[in-house]
Amino acid sequence: MRKRKLLPIFLATLSLTILAGCGAPNSNAGPPHGNFSNSSLSGTYAFAFSGSNLATGVFFTMAGSLQANGSGTITGGTIDINSPGSAVPILTNAPLTGTYIVHPDGRGLATLTAVGAPNNVNIDFVLFSNQHAAVVRFDNFATASGSLDMQTSSAFNLAALAGNLVFNVSGTDSARAPESSAGVFTVNSSGAVTAGVQDTSDNGAISNGGGAGDTLTAGALNAPSNANGRGTMSLTSTALGTRNFAFYVVSANQIRLIEVDPAPAPVLAGDAFRQGSTGISGSFAFTNSGANGTAPFAEGGILNTDGAGNIVSGSVEDVNNGGTINTNQALTGTYMVAATGRGTLNLNVATFAIYPSTGGIQILEIDNNTVNSGTAFQQSGSFSNSTINGRYGANITGVAAPSTEFDAVYQLTANGNGTLTGAQDINLGGTLSANLAFNGVTALASNGRGPGGKLNTAAGNLSVIYYAVNSSRILFIEVDSNAVAVGSFSQQQ
Repeated sequence: MRKRKLLPIFLATLSLTILAGCGAPNSNAGPPHGNFSNSSLSGTYAFAFSGSNLATGVFFTMAGSLQANGSGTITGGTIDINSPGSAVPILTNAPLTGTYIVHPDGRGLATLTAVGAPNNVNIDFVLFSNQHAAVVRFDNFATASGSLDMQTSSAFNLAALAGNLVFNVSGTDSARAPESSAGVFTVNSSGAVTAGVQDTSDNGAISNGGGAGDTLTAGALNAPSNANGRGTMSLTSTALGTRNFAFYVVSANQIRLIEVDPAPAPVLAGDAFRQGSTGISGSFAFTNSGANGTAPFAEGGILNTDGAGNIVSGSVEDVNNGGTINTNQALTGTYMVAATGRGTLNLNVATFAIYPSTGGIQILEIDNNTVNSGTAFQQSGSFSNSTINGRYGANITGVAAPSTEFDAVYQLTANGNGTLTGAQDINLGGTLSANLAFNGVTALASNGRGPGGKLNTAAGNLSVIYYAVNSSRILFIEVDSNAVAVGSFSQQQ
């Protein structure tokens, strides 16, 4: 089996070669163009991002809710911060204000000021619409990636959240080694967790109840605030005991999670999605991330399923294992999902626990000595170069040799014939570069896989492989020898 450890930044959702000459002359993209403005960011939004604290060198995470007034002011909100070793390692439910600007192409900047925090938090973002954005931390204190999503206030109650919720969280354990968990739990309209199961890989040690999953024996959701959708949650399992989280409601189908237990407890963050159907049939695009020892690891591919438990012809995987590239590997295997909502995916390359949800199939590798997780999304539509056409926002996160985290957002335009142009904003280990001119190449085969991709700026040239979910969402991994990363495009509206 493959031996890996999870990247310290836990690439999620969302690639770069070794970055040199950041901010080089003649690299400016020029004035941004488009139809976005400050009024495009108006309402109450949940946000979350995770990455590396540059002072301590360890994983940190933040999540919260903000109210944007459509004119450049964040009039209120709240934030939870878990940053071990920093001046304020835990900050919970802290009041938040700030300012922001949205450029015409959807890229923008915001400054978040939280009561009790040692410094302001600056973020850079790209809007996909007035409801969703990709976010990077954009200051000299830290670098990180995440997202921002408009909240549905009608879901700020326990009755709206009742049912089966699938979660996928990653971070570090009490010793600051990598840890990731995925699972499903049932919550009633009073907030009590009545059943559940999870899988955990803690620095490569697997807790899965002898193969059936670690039982969740108790837990509760406390009602979210009517103002910002913030609530608290506890989960108690047979193997791991009780862990406490703050959560932020995005909708009745999604909540953001951040662990708020004080050190030396684990630092975990992620999302929970409504379970939906547990049936698996058709084709899926996926990306996962992890590491091999201290070397980062990323994989992506296409899974074709027959609806009867078999991975069928045309399934393929590409791997960047610390700069060692192995592409176009054929995948074979089987899968099943039990009545609990927990399933297994047994491939010729690895074994995974899987949890289908409305946010995609949540994936966690459960081979010993590994910590590796991600998401598979059902594909729809037909695929060719013309699939990627129009205006997109993109985000990437990764590690450049030897161990520098970088996080970036793009605004790009695809001409439907394989050519990309646009702008990039990037935080390379605390070195900030904004509005870098960008060009790229796409080439999609009929299965949605696109080898030979390029994403180029003055900050560095990326070789990537794309995996199309549909014309609105494209996943990718980077396949150069001197960096490892994952990313995605989302079409702007």
